[in-house]
Amino acid sequence: MDAIIKQIQNLLEQELYSNIVKVSDLALTIGEQKPESFTLLIKLQITLYYADALYNTQQYFQAENLYRQALQMRKNIIIKKSTNNKMSDSQNEVASDVDIKYKIHLCCLALKQKKAAGEILQMISARLRTPKVNMALGNIYKELGMERSAIACFKEVLRECPLALEAVENLLKLGIKGVEVNALVVEVSSEMTWLSSWIRAQAQINSRDFANAIKTYKSMDTHGLLKDNTSLLISMGYCYHYMCEDHRAISILQKAFRIDPFLTAGKDLLSTLLAASGTKDHIRTLESLAPTMDMSLWTSEHWVVLGNYMYALKKYDKAAYFGQQACLLDRRNVEALLLKANTLLQIKKYQDAASHCTEALQICPYRYDLYKCLVECYIQTSRLREAESMAMNACKQLNFSAQGYCLHATVLLKDPMASSKTVRRTLEKAVSQDKNGSTNALCMLVEFLDQEQQYDQASQLLLKHIETLKPSSRLHQLLGDCFVNLQKDDEAFQHYTIALKLDPSNQRATEGLNNIGRSLSLGKRDSYYTCAAGETSYASQGTNPSDHEVDPESDTDPWPPTDNVDNFE
Repeated sequence: MDAIIKQIQNLLEQELYSNIVKVSDLALTIGEQKPESFTLLIKLQITLYYADALYNTQQYFQAENLYRQALQMRKNIIIKKSTNNKMSDSQNEVASDVDIKYKIHLCCLALKQKKAAGEILQMISARLRTPKVNMALGNIYKELGMERSAIACFKEVLRECPLALEAVENLLKLGIKGVEVNALVVEVSSEMTWLSSWIRAQAQINSRDFANAIKTYKSMDTHGLLKDNTSLLISMGYCYHYMCEDHRAISILQKAFRIDPFLTAGKDLLSTLLAASGTKDHIRTLESLAPTMDMSLWTSEHWVVLGNYMYALKKYDKAAYFGQQACLLDRRNVEALLLKANTLLQIKKYQDAASHCTEALQICPYRYDLYKCLVECYIQTSRLREAESMAMNACKQLNFSAQGYCLHATVLLKDPMASSKTVRRTLEKAVSQDKNGSTNALCMLVEFLDQEQQYDQASQLLLKHIETLKPSSRLHQLLGDCFVNLQKDDEAFQHYTIALKLDPSNQRATEGLNNIGRSLSLGKRDSYYTCAAGETSYASQGTNPSDHEVDPESDTDPWPPTDNVDNFE
């Protein structure tokens, strides 16, 4: 039967797996009918070829069964030869016990039986474990929360394969210091200057030092090193997002996809940021990211992209469905969990949304958008104590950033039991942390001071920041509101005008401008009738009469229509 073995090997070399399935099935049947025609070793070899072919044709259940049969056959061969006390040359042809068990583990993973996959790998003696076995076992230990065992496995991988960068990443994620990891790969890092920098950047990400991680990546993003490497760009995009600088994250992720339009990694994050932005340009970009290949080839990231596009179009039922498909393919995909949570929040299924946010935070506990969604769920269900607790945790996890303080202040403003001093102190911390005006902190503090009728402090705060921050229609409108309350109509008019120049659709600025006109027109009419009746005019109340002189031609319509407000300087 050596001839059939050679022919099956030929089919294997040509990767004709479906043909191997047919031939092996027939050959094994012949062996059962004529046991004398097959030796046990030949039967083992055909069974392994058969199992390999089934695995490559994605028939994982049948392949696992045959691999287990082959494992038992191998044991029988070893026992038989040891009983006869003679080892023939053919003994060397017996398939490795380690290889068979590793292939059984692959089948179990394909069938989503991670526990069974781990159990079969644990049956391999530690001294016989190859790097691929240790890598696989480390990944399983990591997912099962067995961190010490996972660390031991990944270290073993690096001792034999120093450039196993996934093992490096996993060790850093499990809390091993960058210096210790670098020591494991020092024999190759001395020859590859970029490797130490890359490890340092990964260590900085895992210690949540995102700003320095970006600096390290930028030092590598140069000609002669790793210029325009898409992996580096995507990592930088994640760092910017973790720092809540989403506009920069979008820009650098778009650059990565311009360099390589077929990238999958990072596409789900980009779609999440584009959908959250909601601008027309970003929605068009999001549409262009939608997958066009056959649906059977879609990964979790592809489903997330399509789900975020539906979310941006406010088609929440479809978005929820696509998010669920993404979760089925990869339950640890944070973007998929966030998509489902945001969608469920929109359709007012707050409990389910909170559950998805909690699950995502266990995977990535330093993302502001997850805390924001979860806190909103708690507020909507009147669970203010839990909302405040989660917001305070967000402050800690986000390194007491402006976004964390803003989230905490949002909860405090909803809480009737919160003291005004606590609210003000929290908002002031947010404003002091927000150097670039990337949050709503300043506006929230000004509106709070308005509610407390501290208009002068609010106006001084705005005047202090308005010169250093990027021009904003909202800030000028708020300053106009403050001046109205301080009865400084000229200054209010000036800032309402600027607000409308920056954003003609600012309805509150339009209303404020119209209210100034109506109040001043009413004041002029009152002054006229008061003078006609011989009573005291405005001048007797401590004001300058010239401030209230009336232009007869403009008395009936002292202010132009808001459409023409740009004519005023």
